[in-house]
Amino acid sequence: MMNALLARFGFGRQSKSQNDESYYTAGQLALIKARFKSKTSGVVAAWILGALVMMGFFAPFFSPVDPTIAGADPDYRRGAPQAFYFWDDNGFSLHPFTYTYSKEKARIDLKALAGGGLDALDALTSSGALSASNQNKYIINKEQRRYIQFFVKGWEYSLIDLSVAGLDLDIRWDRHLFGVEQGQIHIMGTDEDGKDVFSRTLHAIWVTVSIAIVALIVKLFSSLLVGGVSGYFGGKVDAVLMSITEAIRVIPAIPIYLACAVALAEMDLTPIQRYFAIAVVIGALDFATLGRRLRTHILTERNQDYVLAAQLCGSSTWRVIWRHLVPSFGSYIIVDTLINFPYVILAETSLSFLGLGLTEPVNSLGVLLQKAQDPDIQQNMLWQFFPVAVFVFLIMAFVFVGDALRDAADPYSEKK
Repeated sequence: MMNALLARFGFGRQSKSQNDESYYTAGQLALIKARFKSKTSGVVAAWILGALVMMGFFAPFFSPVDPTIAGADPDYRRGAPQAFYFWDDNGFSLHPFTYTYSKEKARIDLKALAGGGLDALDALTSSGALSASNQNKYIINKEQRRYIQFFVKGWEYSLIDLSVAGLDLDIRWDRHLFGVEQGQIHIMGTDEDGKDVFSRTLHAIWVTVSIAIVALIVKLFSSLLVGGVSGYFGGKVDAVLMSITEAIRVIPAIPIYLACAVALAEMDLTPIQRYFAIAVVIGALDFATLGRRLRTHILTERNQDYVLAAQLCGSSTWRVIWRHLVPSFGSYIIVDTLINFPYVILAETSLSFLGLGLTEPVNSLGVLLQKAQDPDIQQNMLWQFFPVAVFVFLIMAFVFVGDALRDAADPYSEKK
């Protein structure tokens, strides 16, 4: 009686046997979930990844300033980050606040300029109007606090937009997570146009991730189609499809991207159309590896008894492939898709970084990274490297989650 009671609460030898029994009788998804939870690095990375993606998806709500040129602050161009404070020389405050920042204007001697000659040149150079570092100087008025407020009313944005196929459903909202009473707050500074770096980065996260999602959908569909048909039919169909696949694999990706970029430049495309075109190109050129692995799996599985039973029951060729053969490879497909997320993001970012992908004024991590290579930014506006840090965190989170999920996909393997 006492042993049963102890075992019920997780003590004694019976607990281990019960745990072993539940482990070996659990379903595949339950095993993958339990194995994934045992990976601390994967769980932490999953939380970080979830937070970044959520902030990117709801970027307008988390952004205190409109990231477009309409929300640019002309009085605070090239402005440094504005920090939060809880106390200063004037005392402690439970309500976080920031100070009033204003740009220091260059002082020019108009009389010397009117005189011309070397005196005019000396007056212009000594004023700091031509110096990039002097343009970043600002004045902090510590006597004028600006308190941080939450769920403030600001610029209006589209919360849910389903205005497609004749359906007019565009729910708009004007509330944001935080802001200030007067003016704007730039916790990561502004760029040379006065646009908020923090807000642009949040919007760029979702643009980059959404391109990766579209590209992976195209890649997944192409891989399943080529690999499924090639593996099931075999013979000449397999030889032709695999020849095309091998030809695509051996061609370097950069020349193809360059050719596609030139072709897209000749077309009069809107930013949205260019966005989808880049996603389709990236996905269509990256199907070869998964397609070959799926083809190898189906070549082995097509002779199994359950495939023969489905054929004898009158199932069509496409039903056998999509309902029986492809799902048997489902775990690997899911893991491979997630692991390839960072590589697709790197592809989009690389194209935009080289000027072949998205360009200004579209907000994407590649566009913001391209701006970060400007020597003026590297010397005088280091806060514009904030998107670089976000990009690194995003890629590393995907890598750790993918590695943990890959290990969890084989739940019966022995622990090393």
